[in-house]
Amino acid sequence: MFGFGSKKENPERKAAREEFETTCRQLRGADEAVQMAVGHTINMANSMFIKTFGSVDGFERIPSTQKFEYLAKLTEAENAFRDEKKDMASSLGFGLFKMWVGMVTARDTELVDAFARELAFFSRKGNLGM
Repeated sequence: MFGFGSKKENPERKAAREEFETTCRQLRGADEAVQMAVGHTINMANSMFIKTFGSVDGFERIPSTQKFEYLAKLTEAENAFRDEKKDMASSLGFGLFKMWVGMVTARDTELVDAFARELAFFSRKGNLGM
């Protein structure tokens, strides 16, 4: 009733979660072609992640400095697609994937799992080899 015993969510975590949820909710209402394009980009980003690190465990074993360097590269890709190529769907795909990697980096398993479920939804739509 008064919030005693309930854990207050960290403001940064809350902001990241809300941004991810809002973006995905809006994306689910977007045109199917946009969802497919975002999903295709998520699939490409995930393929590059697996090629580079092998797995989430492999990523978790690298030093924090390398994790942050990888996040910076994802941000560069996100910005390049948005600003230089004017490809908002690809920018959004990299942005969503980056948010998931951020939760992996933070070792927030609850949000890693929640974000992964949303990414999987769009990933299936972007699986152009089906």
